Amino acid sequence: MFRYTLRQVLHFVAIADHGSIRAAAEATHVSQAGLSLALTELEKALGVQLAVRQKAKGITLTSAGHRFLADARMLLRRADDLQATTAESPDALAGPLDLGCYSTLADFWVPPITAGFAAANPHLSLTITEGPPLQLQLDMLEGRLDAVLTHTRHVVDGAEYQVIREGRPYVLVGAMHRLAGRSGVRLAELADDDMVLLNIPTVRDNQLPNLRASGLDPKIAWRSTSFEAVRGMVARGLGYTVLVQRPPLDVSYEGLPVVPLPIEGPIGHSDICFAYPARQKPSRKLQALIDYCAAYSPPVGP
Repeated sequence: MFRYTLRQVLHFVAIADHGSIRAAAEATHVSQAGLSLALTELEKALGVQLAVRQKAKGITLTSAGHRFLADARMLLRRADDLQATTAESPDALAGPLDLGCYSTLADFWVPPITAGFAAANPHLSLTITEGPPLQLQLDMLEGRLDAVLTHTRHVVDGAEYQVIREGRPYVLVGAMHRLAGRSGVRLAELADDDMVLLNIPTVRDNQLPNLRASGLDPKIAWRSTSFEAVRGMVARGLGYTVLVQRPPLDVSYEGLPVVPLPIEGPIGHSDICFAYPARQKPSRKLQALIDYCAAYSPPVGP
C-alpha cells in the first residue's frame, strides 16, 4: 500500500523546481500552507528529510531529496503516460514526450521527427530541446527529458542507448583538392594538409583523439563552430575536414562543390543513438519513435 500520493509528489517537484514554497505556490496557484503540508506528509511517508526549509532563503534539497527528485519526475511522467493512453485509443500514441537533441544533429533529425512522426500522431505532445549532449543527458537523468538524440561516444554513465544510424566519419575536400577524384583516402595521406575544424567541444574531445589514434595528427589551420561554415571553407580550398553527418547535396551554401571521401582503414565510429536512463525501460511512444528513426531513409538529392 502506497503511503504517499501523486499530488504530494507533484507538489514536491514544484517546490524543488522553483526553489521555495512561496514561488511554487505562486506558480501552481496552491496555497503555501498546502504545499508545506504536502512536503511534510511526503517526508513522513518516505521516512527521510527531502528539503531544509530556510526563512527568506527558500528550500535546499538534501542528498535524499536530490535522489528522490529524479525518480519523482519519472514517476509523474509515467503517470501522464498512463492517463493519456487510457483516455485515447489503446493503439494511439498520446501524452507528453520530451526529447533532447544534440545541436549538430538537429538539422538532420528534427524535421523528420516533427513532420514524419509527431504529425502522424496528433495526440502526442512532443517537445524537442537542442543543446550540448552532456547537459541534455544530465537533464534526462534528473527526469526532465525522456531521451536524448546524440552519438554513442557521448553517452554518459547511467544511460543506455539504441543505435538508429551508423556514424562512420568521412573526409570532405574541395573539388580542386588533389584527392578529389579518389574513391577513398587513407588518413596518413592528409598529414601535410591543412584541416578546417568543426570547433565544438564534442569534436575536440572525441573526434580529434579518434583521428590521432587512427594515425593522423591534424594540422588545424581554420576553425568554426558552424557546420556549414566549415563545409564552405573546405569548398573554397582552405583545407579538408572530417565529419560524420552528410547532407544529401554535396555543395556549400555558396553552391560550390565539395567531395566526400570514405576513410580507408580503421576509424572509430560515433553512431547516432537515442540515450535514455538505464533504470527506465523506454515507454511505448519513445520506442515507437526510436523504431521510426531507425527505419527512416533521408531523401537523396540530385
